Formats: sequence, C-alpha cells, structure tokens
Amino acid sequence: SSSRATLSEGALGGHHMEETPPPASRPGAPQRGARGAGARRGTEAAASGFPPFCRPRHFQRSSNVFVVPLWDITSRWLPPELARPASAAAAPRRDATAATEDAGAAPLAPGAEGTQDGNLLDCGNPSEGGVEVDAECEAALDGGEDGAASGSESEQSEVAWDGVVMGQDQVWTRAVVDSALVLMRRVTAAPPRTAAAVAPAASEGPEVRYGLGLSAALFEALGSSSTQQLDRRLTEVLQQREPSWFVCALRSGHFAGSVFRGPEAVVHKVIKRYTVRAKAGGAQSSKDNSTGKAKSAGSQLRRYGEQALAEEIKELMTTKWASEIAACDLIFVSVSKRMRSTLIGTEKAPYVAFSKVRKMPFMVGRPTFEAVKEAHLRLASVVFADEKTFEAMAAPFQAAAAPEPAPSQGHTPSAPSTAAAPKADDAREVVEPRRPVYREDEDEDFTSLHRAAADGNVEQIYELLDGGADPTARDGKGRVPFYLCASAKSREAFRRWRGMHEDAWNWQASQVPEGITEESEQMKKEKEKEKKKKLKEKQKQSKAKLKEEEEERKRAEEEEIRLLEAAQAKCDACGKPIVAKPFERLSFLYCSTDCVNSHRRMLQAEAAEKRFGGKA
Repeated sequence: SSSRATLSEGALGGHHMEETPPPASRPGAPQRGARGAGARRGTEAAASGFPPFCRPRHFQRSSNVFVVPLWDITSRWLPPELARPASAAAAPRRDATAATEDAGAAPLAPGAEGTQDGNLLDCGNPSEGGVEVDAECEAALDGGEDGAASGSESEQSEVAWDGVVMGQDQVWTRAVVDSALVLMRRVTAAPPRTAAAVAPAASEGPEVRYGLGLSAALFEALGSSSTQQLDRRLTEVLQQREPSWFVCALRSGHFAGSVFRGPEAVVHKVIKRYTVRAKAGGAQSSKDNSTGKAKSAGSQLRRYGEQALAEEIKELMTTKWASEIAACDLIFVSVSKRMRSTLIGTEKAPYVAFSKVRKMPFMVGRPTFEAVKEAHLRLASVVFADEKTFEAMAAPFQAAAAPEPAPSQGHTPSAPSTAAAPKADDAREVVEPRRPVYREDEDEDFTSLHRAAADGNVEQIYELLDGGADPTARDGKGRVPFYLCASAKSREAFRRWRGMHEDAWNWQASQVPEGITEESEQMKKEKEKEKKKKLKEKQKQSKAKLKEEEEERKRAEEEEIRLLEAAQAKCDACGKPIVAKPFERLSFLYCSTDCVNSHRRMLQAEAAEKRFGGKA
C-alpha cells in the first residue's frame, strides 16, 4: 500500500493511529480521475468517527456500512474500549451505573446488576444456563436449512446460525449485513491526537459513537459469555493480519475448499460429481431412504457419484491436506446436516478437529473456488457502521421490554423506597419472557411484494413493481421479496421486470439474477434452434453411419460364409459343405444318412453296369 501508518504523538498503548495520506490525495498533488463519490465517502467516514483506513472502496452501498478486511486494517489498531491499560483491570469495580455509562450503554435499572454483561443464549445446548431459548433460536435449530424431514440440501436460512445469540444489550447486539449474521459492539471514536485536541474537556464536543462488528462465526457458542469475553475475542481477531483458516462448502454434488493464509489461497480444489436427480431435485440417497432403491441406470450412476465424492473428500481431508488443515486456526463449513459427516466425518471418526469447526452464518451458492474466496472475504471482514445505521441494524434483534408489574394495594408509585427495590440475587433469578414467534402478518416490514412473491402471484408482482414497490426491501428476518418466490414463474417475473427496468433499482441488493429481455430471449431461441439443427444433423449422420455399418457387416458375413464353405469338406453325394460331424462309409464323407444311402445305391448301380457291360 502507498499509505504509511505512524504512531501519533501522545498515543498510549498503540491503539490510536494516524495514517499519512498517499501522495495522490495530498493537497496540490495530481488527482487520478474525478473524486466525486470517493471524496464524499471519505468525508462521511471521517464525520462518523471511523478509523482512517476506512476507504471509499470499502463502502458497501446496499447496507450503508464500511466492510474492511483484516489485512487492510492499520497495524496495532484497537478501539479505545479495547485498548485500555492492563492496570485498569485491577482497579476496584465501580458501581453498575458508572460502568455502564463508561461502556457507552444506558444506566442499569435498580437490581439488574449482572444482566448488562451480555444476555446470551446458547443455541447449541439450551438446557444449560437456566435461560429459555427464544423462538428465533428454536427456528435456527429445528427448522434450519435441512431438518430431519427435509429432503433437500439447498434450503438455508439467510440469518440462521447455531452459535452465540444475544438478547437486549446496549454494548453488544446482533445485526444482519448482506444477509449474514454479525455480532456488533458499540464503541467510541478515538479523538484526534492534535494540538487542538489537548484543550480542556469543557471545550470538547459530544462523543462520536459507531458500531464495530465481526461475523458471528468467529465467536464461540458459550451460554455464559459476557461482554468482557466477547471483547477479548474481538481483540484477538483484530490483532490478526494473516489468519490461517480453512473454508469449504458441499452442496448438490459440488465440493469446493481452500486453505487461506491471510488473503492468499495456499491450496484449493473443486470436485464435481453427478449425485442430484435432474428436475426432480434432491440427492439419490434421500430418494432411496424415502421410497426405496430404484434400479435405473441413472440411480446407479448417482449412487456411484455420491460414493466417489465421499471417498475423494475423505482422502483430501485426511491425507493430501492433512498438514495444511491441522495448521489452521478455524475451519468454516457450509453444508447440510445430512451431508455434514461426508464433509468433516463423525465424532467417532473425524476428518478434522471438531473444536475448530464453525458454520458460516450466511448462504453459499454453488460451491466454486470463487464462491469460497468470497465467503472467506466476508468472514475476514470487519464492519463499521455509524450510530444511526447501527441502531437500525440492531433494532430487529432487540428483545421487547418486560411489562412493569402492577402496583399492589396501598402502594403509591410516586413514593419509591429503598426497601421496595428488588435485590440483585432476585433479579438474576428472573427469566426473560420468551420472544414472540415471528409472524408475517405482524411484521411491518413484510410488504405486499413479499406476500405476492411468497404466494407466487405473477400478475400482482408485475402490478406492484410497476407501482413502485421496492424489490430491495427486507422484512423483519432480513429477506428480500425474490428470496420468498415459491415458483419458477414468480422468479421469472422478477427477472423479466428487471430486464425492462435495468436502472430502476440496485438489483444486486435485491438478489434478482440477470434480467430477461427480448434480445436475450431471441438469443436463447436462436441458440435452441441452432442446437436442434445440430442435433438433427448429428442424428442424420448417425443414421447414415449406422446404415453403412450394417451393410458392411452383411458383406463381411457373406464373405466369411464363402470362405468357410471353401475351407470345409463337402458331401460326396450332394456336394454341399459339411457343417456338422460327417457320416463315413468306405472313404466317402456324407452330410446325412439320405446322402449315404443314395450314394451307396449309385455306386452299386455303376458297379453292376460295369459287370454286365464287360460280359457283353
């Protein structure tokens, strides 16, 4: 990089860095191209208090956040909350209200001490910790992408994840960025270390806060995780510049995996096998388990493909890449529950260390090397969101406030007393109410376009899009309308409308594939026509070739019979070739008994004629 990071004067702990701008961005230096949006993004990043390494190229327009890879972060940078001197940890603990205000959170209610450090739920083992699992956790565990009753390995939730899930917390919270679940922390922007910054505290303006987040897959599923534990994990990740990770995906007979050292792929491989039933969908093994084994040639090929795929993956994991995978810190997988044992083995016979395995909290399409590289970049990126965006992203995941208890008879609400306040021990025993089950009719963000897409109503989809409905709008679960399409015709409706209005919306954010236009349809028809023409010519040539081969075969058979007849012995009576065991009489060979008798009579007649003729 052309930029140089230097320690600013008076910085403590190495957590505050000033980045010297590259020569092309210094005053008076020549600029390459119009600054335009890049300059605006840089100004917005500075106004939001983001670190100087948040460049315009890192801005993600669809989510209004900066997404910075770990290898682009300035060396030794940490937010102020994570870079406090170690001596501060040994200081006496302050009261809960003061500690919460220093962390950037609202004051705790009386008696709620201990709930602010992270109200976490362990979806992996909900029985531990004495806290009920909310409905969203249950949906991620029971339904998910491929429950026991699911026959398809392609169904995945955009935000379902079986790791750390958080409740209402003013410091840490959940959020969704580009359909991926992340855990975000509210941090305070570091003040600039300049001469003007050493003015008295009275002259300073209000603190600037923003959100800092990482992929949820980087956090372990611990039911008792606190804010301090999450901060410690965040610090560990931010101090890594070249993480050693293994990223792999398995879906529909396609495997892709790669070992990464920082941004570079050390080894990578893609395997493709025929395992999915054409048009019907689903793996052959699922079909065999549900309706019995079929005896068709296609089913046998698919069974062989599944077996070969499993053997190749096992050999890759346990032999060829064993040393590279063992050296990795984490292993990220995208696979259905049914195929999980094929990818990483079982508990009794594991291919990799299960303690390192993390499930990707977003959906990976068809496994290719490009898809694996994109997934690795999303996992290794740090999210920076301004305070307004942070609040909007965290709002859908905040737990509803518990209703206040009704005052008892004779109690005056305006005269609180110290004795009436609940004790801290009693507050710890209070279990939060179960989060309400998600219902589409109660979701304010569930638009009419979402409903039309889910119902497969093609006419209504066209009407709503023509009327200005937003195809990029997300419902309360972070889903776009196209994601809910229940039929191929409804998906085609979105693509056709995109083809007619390519510049109307941000189609990448709407997840609608390439649009269908008259030109593309005409081109498709021409390709189909050309394909049929070539197929006809091929069939015609094949028929001609078969006819020629048949004639050649007949000629060869006739020639073979002729040569055989010439080589075989012939009957002395009829002159035909003897194809079976001959009949012998004297020195003669015959093909049948009739020929034996007829030839015998003929010889006797000739002998008698010679005798009588000689006497005369």
